[in-house]
Amino acid sequence: MLKIKPILSNKVGYRLRLANGQGWHIIATEGVQSWVEKLASIMELEPGNGKGYPRLIFIQNKKGKKTQQEPIVGLDPKIREDFPKSGWEARESHAIRIWSHHGTPDIFCEIGYGEGYARDIFEMLLAIYPIFERAQNWGALPLHAALLERNGIGVLLVASSDTGKTTCCSRLRSPWRPLCDDETLIVQNHQKRYLAHPFPTWSDYIFKRSNRTWNIEYHLPLSAIFFLEQSETDEVLAIGQGEAAVHINHSARQVCCRRLYYLGLQETKSMRTKLFENACEFAKVIPAFKLRVSLKGRFWEKIEAVLP
Repeated sequence: MLKIKPILSNKVGYRLRLANGQGWHIIATEGVQSWVEKLASIMELEPGNGKGYPRLIFIQNKKGKKTQQEPIVGLDPKIREDFPKSGWEARESHAIRIWSHHGTPDIFCEIGYGEGYARDIFEMLLAIYPIFERAQNWGALPLHAALLERNGIGVLLVASSDTGKTTCCSRLRSPWRPLCDDETLIVQNHQKRYLAHPFPTWSDYIFKRSNRTWNIEYHLPLSAIFFLEQSETDEVLAIGQGEAAVHINHSARQVCCRRLYYLGLQETKSMRTKLFENACEFAKVIPAFKLRVSLKGRFWEKIEAVLP
């Protein structure tokens, strides 16, 4: 049986609030407090009870064991009354297990099947999937993209891995600044305006032992999206909505494919359909361009030339 003595207090609870009004109360139970504190530190989350938001509750299994017990089995009886007694469904991976129930918006995330620094970071990468999944149902898009800021306005730089996003971010000059270089979450507020949140570069933690943090609650309105291509000269070319939607959908699936093995066949199909629908809506609103970048040019000036 899982031995869980939950600590549901502000000391181990963190609030995550997105620009579209969604949010989470992130909670640690006994045995995973330091892990959750590390996750909150990377994402610059402040302690808080997240009142009114669904709970993302982290629990620890016995080392190396997987069971099919309901996630509330080891909870204190008084706390257990807050949750459905049975009917929880698990999404499996080799690193974590995510428990959900149709009768509650709360999620349990079971960690602790392995040990080590790299395993902890990999678990964190996977554990934020519920945040992306819920946001997608509200029109959001998690993109494999760098988020650049200029005078309070955001620009997306989209490319596959190892094709120049990070290098471009390092070459920017003031008043430009990079907020992230790997994952960005795009949400819609109540006025249907698109806003962007920077998310961590998890690979920097795994391979470079980075100590950088990202303020994922910080957000800014989007002005344009650029699809990066390496070139001999710097150039910006406008592209149509159809082509943009295809590229945007591909970028979103790059982020989500790491988490697809949680899902069954029907869930995977539904998720891909929703991503494509969101990509099409996004492409109708946000201007899209190809950005051809040379090794030593001032590509950001090409971007500035086409911004409103």
